[in-house]
Amino acid sequence: MKSEKDDITDMLNIDQNKKVINVKSIIRDLTPPLIWRSLSKLRSLKTAQEQTYIEWEYMPEGWQAAKTDPNIKGWNVDSVLEAYKANWPTFLQTLEGTLPFGISPEYGAENRTNLIFHNLMMTYAYALSLATRHKSSISMLDWGGAIGHYYLLTQKLVPDLEIDYHCKDVPVLAEYGNSLFPEAHFYKDETCLDRQYDFVLVSGSFQYSQDWASALKDLARATGEYIFVTRLPIIHHVPSFVMVQRPYEYGYNTEYLGWCLNRGEFLECAQKTGLKLMREFVVEQLPPIHRAPEQAEHWGFLFRKE
Repeated sequence: MKSEKDDITDMLNIDQNKKVINVKSIIRDLTPPLIWRSLSKLRSLKTAQEQTYIEWEYMPEGWQAAKTDPNIKGWNVDSVLEAYKANWPTFLQTLEGTLPFGISPEYGAENRTNLIFHNLMMTYAYALSLATRHKSSISMLDWGGAIGHYYLLTQKLVPDLEIDYHCKDVPVLAEYGNSLFPEAHFYKDETCLDRQYDFVLVSGSFQYSQDWASALKDLARATGEYIFVTRLPIIHHVPSFVMVQRPYEYGYNTEYLGWCLNRGEFLECAQKTGLKLMREFVVEQLPPIHRAPEQAEHWGFLFRKE
């Protein structure tokens, strides 16, 4: 049983913690945003260096690294599916009620007020609202849609909408998604591109196409009206380059390569494929990419087929 002295000590500790938090808040309020973000990057980089691995790293050899590094296995591994399955019950729970959509399809956190995730969901809702305007039903291709998270999210965002849902991903994810939603269409190959869709969603997946220009051309051809490419790592001042992510902390026993695309290169290619840019979005600042010539941000781009 705690003594009166212990209770007083606890109260002093709580008060001291509050003071520390208040001081940090004051410092943050007085620090210019650019400097604060730079300090945050340095802290994150220090943490990464203290780990046994660096999560995000620039790969000057590009996609050739996959041929020499056995740890670069890509997305078609069982551990990715197991992580999705473990997070699925929490994801379903967060879709209920009236709390904000500050959630991420991939992560199992119960917090529903994450500002970055809320920004991501609301920008998707904006793109979806344009694609579904004056429609009671749409056909939709979710390129790299994993096990169908956005199928449920779309139903929640527009409850009365009839969705002809098509999803393309690696075999281990597509097969499981098909077991969850037998009424939908899941693809392990690119036969999904043999037709057109009212709305094409490419969220957090486009950067994993080695020949990204050809992939964009194929996706544009499959777009009947709108295509939304989001969570795309974007840079502005240097040519596009390749990075590697080592996502072990999320339970993924794999590493994968991906592009950081120069915004100008990407938009020029999109224009050549017949896509008209409607709106750009800033999603978030990526964690520091070790040795990269420029740090990247996740951006989104909403296009309409001309």
